[in-house]
Amino acid sequence: MDSIHGFALEQGTWQGEDVFRPRGEPGTIFVAERFAGFVKRHGFTNMKLTPIAEYIWDPLHQGPPTGTNWK
Repeated sequence: MDSIHGFALEQGTWQGEDVFRPRGEPGTIFVAERFAGFVKRHGFTNMKLTPIAEYIWDPLHQGPPTGTNWK
């Protein structure tokens, strides 16, 4: 895999945890919207929360795959 430009979790693979690491994404921590709300309410800093549909992992800086409707 050369890059990831947004993704969705497979049905049944997430049990509703507020903080988790999806299979295939070692080293990246994902959080549920509930946790993101908690962070905002309590003014936590030193973290960047990105909506999963906007998540990009592109270490070679190749851009989105060709032939897609990526914005």
